[in-house]
This record gives sequence, C-alpha cells and structure tokens, in this order.
Amino acid sequence: MMNMLMTYENFLERVETLGFMALSPLLPCLPSLGGETPENLWHTGLDTDPWGWKDRAAEEKRLAYGCILGGHKGFVSQRMYPIFYTAFHPSLSMPERWASGTVGQRTWQIWQIFEEKGTFNISQIRQSLGVSRKHGASAVDNTIQQLQKEYYITIDGNDRKISAQGKFYGWPVNRYRRVRDWTPAGWLDISMDWSATQARELILDEGLANADGVTRQDLAKKLFSK
Repeated sequence: MMNMLMTYENFLERVETLGFMALSPLLPCLPSLGGETPENLWHTGLDTDPWGWKDRAAEEKRLAYGCILGGHKGFVSQRMYPIFYTAFHPSLSMPERWASGTVGQRTWQIWQIFEEKGTFNISQIRQSLGVSRKHGASAVDNTIQQLQKEYYITIDGNDRKISAQGKFYGWPVNRYRRVRDWTPAGWLDISMDWSATQARELILDEGLANADGVTRQDLAKKLFSK
C-alpha cells in the first residue's frame, strides 16, 4: 500500500526521489500530488495543505513548478531540471524565433514584458496588454502556458490581488519569472550534455521506472505530443 504524503517535507523528498511528479493524475499509476495526498488535507489553508505546497516549493526554489511537464502542471527536481530544459527549450533564442516567424505577436509581446521587468503575476500581464478576463484573457493564458512548457518562464510563487483601496482580495494569483532569473545556481550547468532527443528518452526512462503499468508510448504521448 502506498504511503500518503502528509507533510511538505514528505512531498519534497518524494519528488526528489522520483525526479518529477504531476500535480493531478495524468496517467493511471503515474505519481501525482493529487493521487498521493489525502483529500481532506486540500484547501484547508494550513501548512499541511498540498495546494500551498506547490507555490511554496517554487518560491523557496526547492522544486520547479508550473506547466512544465509537456504543458501539464507538475514539479521537477534539481536532478532532472536540466534534462527537462534540454528536452523542451527551443534551440533558437526568442528574438531569432520572432525574426524567423515561428512565434506569434502575442508571444513576442508577452516575452518583451518579461524582458523589461523579469517578474509579473497574471493580473499584471493582462493589465499590461489591456485585456480582461472576458476579452482576450484566454489567449494570454494559453501563451503563458506555452512559455512555461518551453522553459522560458516558470512559476515563482503567488501574489495577492490588491484593490484600489489597497486591500487584499480574492484568491492568490500565480507569479512568473524568467527561467534564467529563477533557476538556482548549478541547476542548468549540465543542460548542454544531451540532445533534445536524448533528454526526452531520459525523461521517459525516469518516468517508467516509477510508474508500473504505464507504457512508453502512452507517457511519450502525454508529455511530448501537445
């Protein structure tokens, strides 16, 4: 019987052992935070609430967190981070991709926002682009997800929204930072040791070693086909 994760430290140790973990179940038998924690711990606001662990791990730079498992939300340890970076980060720089026409205007606009000021939460990004939740937010959110998937930006924690009267309101929103600014020293030192193809095979090897019953084809489709 699987031991459930009851504390933040249990969670960190588990991801460090696995190399990576999904936030919610992606495939049967593939480890996920949702699948390895009791339901009654969630959304309590306590230190034992897994919903808070995800942002805390990113803010403390203990684990990377975001849409970084092929666009799916999950966690990556220091050991596996350079491998994921190599597997998903484009070989051309963003200016080169923009010049060649391989990224759209919205992606370029959002990237320029991060280049000018390295850290933004989603509300600030929408405000900078003049979009609202009802008009244009979906396209912005999709671009933010893609930039995470490609390891340009990553979640850095969360912020509380502040009203015009200076009061906090609503649920916390994700705060994002450029990967090159967030990444702790040493995390990317060996990222050039593999090709993208080799890195993807290493990720599949690691995932299959920790997921009985998951096929290589199914895991590859889940992580690399989006």
